[in-house]
Amino acid sequence: MDRQRSILELKQVHKSFRNKDAELKVLEEISFTVYAGEIIALLGPSGCGKSTLLNIVSGLIEPDQGHLQCEAGLRLAYVFQEPRLLPWKTIEENIRFVQDNFLPASQGKDVREDLLRKTGLRAYADAYPDQLSGGMKQRLEIARALSIQPQLLLMDEPFKSADLALKYQLQELILAEHAREQLAVLYITHDPNEAVRIADRIFLFSDKPTKIQEELVLQIPQQKRRGDPQVQAVSEKILDFLLQGGDQQNK
Repeated sequence: MDRQRSILELKQVHKSFRNKDAELKVLEEISFTVYAGEIIALLGPSGCGKSTLLNIVSGLIEPDQGHLQCEAGLRLAYVFQEPRLLPWKTIEENIRFVQDNFLPASQGKDVREDLLRKTGLRAYADAYPDQLSGGMKQRLEIARALSIQPQLLLMDEPFKSADLALKYQLQELILAEHAREQLAVLYITHDPNEAVRIADRIFLFSDKPTKIQEELVLQIPQQKRRGDPQVQAVSEKILDFLLQGGDQQNK
């Protein structure tokens, strides 16, 4: 992680949704910085606005107040909660389709072949999305996002469709690509153990109106975290927070 290089900064971001009867305040005063090469996990009660925040970062929706400042030319990829694959294109074509806007053809092919091999999808390169299991679709979604060699990877519960073994494999893939490319990752999870295994920083989000209730920093190297009592204590703290529904202490 390069603490000297900020690639994204959120300043006092607010977001509400309105209908004819009322206004629902979702995000309030969200401010933080993402540095090159770091992994940030977002945890909080279901429906508190974490996905809304990622959609704001991606540019899919605009904040009501506040603003985002991105590094010039920041290359961003997004792994959605549900795969958004093109059903009329094969696995390989789904990946090549997004690469065409970012990488030269020869480089894109090398990256694509490498990711198909690492995700175990090489043998299914000519298959279509409706021929894949849920776990395979999620593998393809992650491979497609990584295939453009992003500088910032957004992920919304990326491992929820995976069994335990596949979840571990995908986490290892993300960590390996992160180490090799020094990409930053901002992702949502509901699994405290997953968060403390992967993340450099963890933001705990309160219930609506959502604020960052606490920031947790994990300074122990990822390869040394398994079984570490300090890391386990952080995981238990997150679990307690989630079981309390993200209740704000000063609400």
